[in-house]
Amino acid sequence: MNVKKNTPGKLEFMILMAGMTAVEAFSIDAIAPGLGEISNDLNVRKDNYRQFVITGFSLGYSIGLIFYGFLADHFGRRMPVLIGFLIYLGGSITCVFADSFSTLMIGRVAQGIGGAAPYVIAIAIVRDKYSGQEMASMLSLILMVFMGVPIIAPFIGQGFLLWFGWRSIFMSMALFGVIVMSWFFLRQSETLADKHRIMLSVPTIKQSVREVIACKQAMRYVVVNGVILGAFFAFLSTGQQIFQEIHGLGVWFPAVYALLSSVIGLSSYFNSKWVEKVGVVTLVHRALTAIAVVSLILLLTSFYWVGSPPLWAYMIYMFIVMFNCGLLFGNVMSLTMESMGERAGAASSLINSASMFFAIIVATLIGTQLKTNSLILVVGFFVCSAIGWGLNFHELRSRTRIA
Repeated sequence: MNVKKNTPGKLEFMILMAGMTAVEAFSIDAIAPGLGEISNDLNVRKDNYRQFVITGFSLGYSIGLIFYGFLADHFGRRMPVLIGFLIYLGGSITCVFADSFSTLMIGRVAQGIGGAAPYVIAIAIVRDKYSGQEMASMLSLILMVFMGVPIIAPFIGQGFLLWFGWRSIFMSMALFGVIVMSWFFLRQSETLADKHRIMLSVPTIKQSVREVIACKQAMRYVVVNGVILGAFFAFLSTGQQIFQEIHGLGVWFPAVYALLSSVIGLSSYFNSKWVEKVGVVTLVHRALTAIAVVSLILLLTSFYWVGSPPLWAYMIYMFIVMFNCGLLFGNVMSLTMESMGERAGAASSLINSASMFFAIIVATLIGTQLKTNSLILVVGFFVCSAIGWGLNFHELRSRTRIA
């Protein structure tokens, strides 16, 4: 069936791409308020195991990321996106009817596998249309709109949880998927010209892998992206335990999540203005420096509070960290994709998948150590930002020398 599609204007394009990338955020943030209920209802044996509802989605997501870029470089951008959405919807329905934690995890992994398509291909579509500083600015604007989802998703999840139970949260995910899929199908035309499509074969896949691995800049920022995402995922997966249980916020937990998410959105707006003035690498350098310094300060002052900082101190710390994370996400991705041309789809798959696998390992290492206070998360952000700082400083020094 042929459907006439108009090319969306810049504003509609930005919102549509943000909606596609936001499938991941909605799938994580909407379920966060329900982790405790899921744990009780499905008889999860250990409290920290509930974090796997978050990391299970991320695992499937990292698996899906491997394939969709290659498919998008061969078949074009549209078909793989639609296939991914259908898999995502199947996983959502599986979660709705899950009668055990293992079945729920199967559904979450399937959601992740499907949800990877709109994200990774949205980045490839942006790369098809933009490049350089303009691409970094567009990615920042997309992230700014995208961050509206984490602001409202916890409230949506909390509302469905209170009125209809945790299973209804997964129904809301399915509905969100249907809306964005339909919008994409009706409005977004193909952006990859036939002459730029790549034959899908073992030799071409090997060539794509070799090209990505051979790009030192891309590999450097795969690690940077991985460690920062890992610390951020640890924050997401432990948030319900830290805010609701350790700090006793109860039903106010979604409001805190929304507030912190709004800070990321705000910083993304400023980033779109600052990146063209000071440069991508310099901005990443400043953001990583800020996270490392503020983390070290809280760790040192924690001795004053006998290892457990009060909520107000932790909130100030998280405000600073989230603001600087907003300066990192779009810029780091832009730096990983900067040298990729027509193989943007395959490169996006490989880069994002490697970063995501890395992030899952980091998030699991941090999250499973959570006990009676939030300091393990602060340690995680300090170590991860320090690693990222060192790798980015190498690029900053190289560009400064060339200039």
